Amino acid sequence: MKIQILLSVSFFTVSLSSLACDDLGRKILKTFNKKYETDGKVLGSKPIFIGPDALRKQLSISLTEVVKVKEPTDIQFPPAESPFMFILEKAGDLILFDREKKTKRVLHKFPVITDSEEGLLGFTFHPNYPKEPKVYSHTVISSASKDMTVIAEWVVENPNSYESMVLKNERVLLQVEQPYPNHNGGQIGFGPDGYLYIGLGDGGWRADPKNNGQNPNTLLGSILRISPMPDVDGKKPYSIPKDNPFLGKQGFLPEIFAYGIRNPWKMSFSPDGRLIVADVGQDAYEEVDVILSGKNYGWNQTEGFHCFTVGCNPSLYQPPFYEYGREEGQSITGGYVYTGSSIPELKGKYVFGDFIQGKIWAIEVPKPGTNQKSTETIALGKWNLLIPTFGKDNDGEIFVADYQSGTIYKLGKP
Repeated sequence: MKIQILLSVSFFTVSLSSLACDDLGRKILKTFNKKYETDGKVLGSKPIFIGPDALRKQLSISLTEVVKVKEPTDIQFPPAESPFMFILEKAGDLILFDREKKTKRVLHKFPVITDSEEGLLGFTFHPNYPKEPKVYSHTVISSASKDMTVIAEWVVENPNSYESMVLKNERVLLQVEQPYPNHNGGQIGFGPDGYLYIGLGDGGWRADPKNNGQNPNTLLGSILRISPMPDVDGKKPYSIPKDNPFLGKQGFLPEIFAYGIRNPWKMSFSPDGRLIVADVGQDAYEEVDVILSGKNYGWNQTEGFHCFTVGCNPSLYQPPFYEYGREEGQSITGGYVYTGSSIPELKGKYVFGDFIQGKIWAIEVPKPGTNQKSTETIALGKWNLLIPTFGKDNDGEIFVADYQSGTIYKLGKP
């Protein structure tokens, strides 16, 4: 399909003549990056409760400043006891923060591109870190004029030393071409099974024009599950777990664990080992899913519990266990099941938020073997934040980031 368009603004005029639709989409997204700002409905540092939250159970929490960075995209903690916090910046800097000494430094600079939702998006540790001193990164780079998601393994030298720790010996595990610079997903993490899970969005633009979500012959629009160990015949730098649901199934890529995903913006494992994914919606609904092996989560046929494509059959797809509509927020940010001690009322609850609205909520997760809808939402307030990510330390305490100021906060009691 070809189109003719003239696009003009006060500082830029460009004629886009006879461009393919996807070329046009890429150019628009790369040229006009949206500047995100809070909507001004929160005064000072205290939260407010508006809309449906005004009628819900409310819990007063405090946000205590921990450290400031720039445009944070993820907060990670080593699996073993450690004073270190690792914070990702969208532009490519990996920040090492010593929580005891209150000092920070740039541990590593990743060469990334930052158009739209691209950049340094994900980071995780080998399950046996620091005994096995390896970490893994999810970045978007430019390669041969293409935008490429890169999943890589790094060796950490001196992992227990703030002063001399370095990342070296990059080993690229996986590369995936991105057709557009949005809906990259980004989170990576090891499950309790020891395998690496990778969240990839549908590739971007709007309404999944390439139908990647419903195409199990592409890695886009899926949750992947791999082992970082090279395969036995040496053809790939990673291997496929023998119990992956589509291994050996014609028309399905074996790396796929589940598909039908739009933009999994943050995922985490619950204490019982289940993967919980917050999937960003498009026009009407944000959703939270428990990801099960081999399931199709419906995008772009469904959005939340509802049809996105006219005439769809929602019963064909795995539904979420929670959704909220545009009267509450515009872009979900997934979080963690709280297992700390500072806020007893949140014990066992899944804490998450909305990037645009700055609202934080807590909900029950369905019992294993069920997919019951979550019926009670606990409102933790609307804050003067743009919420790009949460973090959870080894004590089970939860942290939240503000994208506009770069501040990382710890949740606690007032």
